[in-house]
Amino acid sequence: MNNRAKLTQTAMITVIAIGLCLASAYIPFLGLLALILPVPYAIISTTSGYKYALISAISSFFILVLTVDVVYALNLLIMCMLPGIAVGYRINQDSKVEDENKSFTPIYFGTIAFILSIIVFFAMSKLLFNIDLLADISKTIKATVEAQFAVMESTNMMPKENITAKDMINMFQNMMPTVLFMYSIIASLITYYVEAFILRRTKVLNYDLPKFSEFYLPGNAIVTSLILYLLVMFLEMLNIGLYTDSIMLNIQLVFSILFLIQGVSVSIYFIKRWKDKSPGKIVFAVIAVILLSGSMILSFVGMLDSAIDFRKVRNYKST
Repeated sequence: MNNRAKLTQTAMITVIAIGLCLASAYIPFLGLLALILPVPYAIISTTSGYKYALISAISSFFILVLTVDVVYALNLLIMCMLPGIAVGYRINQDSKVEDENKSFTPIYFGTIAFILSIIVFFAMSKLLFNIDLLADISKTIKATVEAQFAVMESTNMMPKENITAKDMINMFQNMMPTVLFMYSIIASLITYYVEAFILRRTKVLNYDLPKFSEFYLPGNAIVTSLILYLLVMFLEMLNIGLYTDSIMLNIQLVFSILFLIQGVSVSIYFIKRWKDKSPGKIVFAVIAVILLSGSMILSFVGMLDSAIDFRKVRNYKST
């Protein structure tokens, strides 16, 4: 594709993207469109290159500044457009690799991009507009929990464990980093799979998606988690005033979720293999129930697979 064709295609997709952004801003029930706003910029990044995608993002930003407001435009630029470009760039690079074992690199790369975008936008909102988003989220959590406790108190349904509204508020606030991490994973997955679906349907790029049953965590997740645990324990020993309990809680939750995802992937992989070899559906059902019998078991299976690689699917050249 020559430069003129790339520019024309970029302009057409940019017009569609801006239309989606405006619809998300002005039509309340279309607010969920925000989940797919990174997709057009990811498509441009994959098909035309990241430079054209950046031109598209900057153009969209200035148009949204004029048609909506600067905060909304900056929000979409940092938290949607740029992470979308990152996912598209990795798909572009991944599509050039001739390998039967397609990697999940675009999802990993996108998750990191979305996490960084959240941090950057929160910081810029505070510096440029004096908007403390973390404080606003905390106030919303507090108001919601207090309202729920008021309802339970009026109906005499208070928890028996003497849990107070303050305890629940602190718990939700401490889990906020994990929630943001989960959002980043979901946003990256949606961007990745929706873009791949569109590219395949339009026959722009025949990109083979990796199977979920072959999902694996990048690098050595067990060693990474152990290093982080030891680092937090060391910081706690130094007594420098960090919220080490909250940090430890979020590390534990994040790695439990990651190992759970890999555990589900391992279960699906072996269910598919054993289903073909089992003499009857009863055996298959028993195996499925055993494998899917609890999140703790699945997390443990995922952790073991991260270390041993039962399925032999890891692409060691990419980690």
